[in-house]
Amino acid sequence: MTTYLSGIDEAGYGPLLGPLVVGLATLSHEDPIRPAAPWKLLAPTVVRRKAARGLCVADSKALHKPSSGDLSPLERGVLSFVACERGGEPVGSFRELVAHLNGGRTAYLEEYPWYSEADLPLPHSASRLELLGSIRKLARRLEGSGLSVNEIRATPVDVREFNRTLQDVDSKGDLNASVIGRFLRWMWTLPERKRMEVWTDRLGGRQRYGPLLYPLFPNARFDILEQGDENQAYQVVDERVSERTMTIHFNKGCEDISFTTALASMTAKYVRELHMVLFNRWWEKHCPGLKPTAGYYADGNRFLQDIDGALKKLKMGRDGLVRRR
Repeated sequence: MTTYLSGIDEAGYGPLLGPLVVGLATLSHEDPIRPAAPWKLLAPTVVRRKAARGLCVADSKALHKPSSGDLSPLERGVLSFVACERGGEPVGSFRELVAHLNGGRTAYLEEYPWYSEADLPLPHSASRLELLGSIRKLARRLEGSGLSVNEIRATPVDVREFNRTLQDVDSKGDLNASVIGRFLRWMWTLPERKRMEVWTDRLGGRQRYGPLLYPLFPNARFDILEQGDENQAYQVVDERVSERTMTIHFNKGCEDISFTTALASMTAKYVRELHMVLFNRWWEKHCPGLKPTAGYYADGNRFLQDIDGALKKLKMGRDGLVRRR
């Protein structure tokens, strides 16, 4: 029976500016596989440590420093796996990528002047020729390994939606959990998937995930498999088709345990950083010489001070610019 191995991770949980992005990656194999198995199955085409060239799948924090401006370590991996999902066809622009990753939903971009009339050709940092070579190599290795790329997805929650949602939930952790819940609920609607394994990091300091999971799965039974201090696991069993299950793992440091969680982390980070490229470009046009920001709290406040004069000149408020939490 085919095993669907999924990972979920986020980028941009803490910043003051820019979107929160939650990523999802799913690979499948005809046999049961452990969460780390794709690293072995796809070697040496895919490696676990950052390299000057080639494809690396790892925690996004190990691959990208916000101050560097170089997205190529993230870009080579994310765009190669997305192309393999699309039958070898690479995406050519930021908007095309967002449409693919977010189920065609790009309307939110029109709510922000820094996105509304802007686009970026992709790849942004990596060589296109090198990327095309990486796609071909990955496609051959995937075929030889028996792995398939089922989906690479990312949901951006930009500032307006972020602030609106926080009016209805208790914390940023609940907001993040609600987006993860959307992915889990969607995967459960795919009847052809009988054996699903999902790996994600722990959500803040949360110790129990039952209240988050129970409402997502009608006509299902829940089994608690593990409830430790650092690891929790639950199994969802379809009461109508008993062999159909989804096992959901919440593990500390999951990006080092699960290949698909690391790939989801990279996807979320890459998509957030592309949003920030457009954000910084727009503001630099109105404030020549402005130092770009990654949006995190201290530097985000510096950035807001630097653009204060432009905000007043443009008669713009902070609605849609600054997160409430």
